[in-house]
Amino acid sequence: MPGRREPPVPIWRDGGSLWLEHTALTEADLEWLRPVRRLTAWAVQFSPGLLAQLPDLELLDLRGGSGAHIEQVRGCSDLRVLVVNQIRGVTDVSAIASLPRLHLLSLYGLPRVTQLPSAAHLPELTRVELGSMKGLDGLAPLLEAPSLRELLLVRAVRLTDADPTAIRNHPTLERFDWFAEDVPVKTWMPVRETVGKPTVKVMHVGDWLDKHGTR
Repeated sequence: MPGRREPPVPIWRDGGSLWLEHTALTEADLEWLRPVRRLTAWAVQFSPGLLAQLPDLELLDLRGGSGAHIEQVRGCSDLRVLVVNQIRGVTDVSAIASLPRLHLLSLYGLPRVTQLPSAAHLPELTRVELGSMKGLDGLAPLLEAPSLRELLLVRAVRLTDADPTAIRNHPTLERFDWFAEDVPVKTWMPVRETVGKPTVKVMHVGDWLDKHGTR
């Protein structure tokens, strides 16, 4: 029929894991989406409030596509892992601050993001991965996370002069590393030396969640 909406083609994996590519999801998809626990979405558009209605969603991996913000995650109150990877045009990631159960945050390839939201009200945030974030005004809002234990930087991440000391002095931070393959040694080496903490183990976010348990 003309104008009829083609349904998305989901790829389900074991344990309620779902992979979707290049589609748009609306309230009409809610019924079949409800069982999802871990969602990887490549260039997927979500109607407002849809993700917040998924009762078991614990891991969300948003990749590709375009947009100025990540408001689609707002209201996902039980989300434990959030990945935002190379979404063109993103400047606003303030919705992260609305995820009170977040344990792991991974942001990569978002060069237009200048300001991170305060993590002061994310009491369970223990691991953060930041990569290719050249536009940042520094890590100060992130370092307000009261239970942060691991911080991993990948490639070019813009820090302020005060950030290395703030990382070192964070009261709960145990591990730090910077995989700075495209960063001059004179930039990253002093940071590592100032922080002076054991290195972070590199893990896939799903494996990390498996290790640290699910609800």
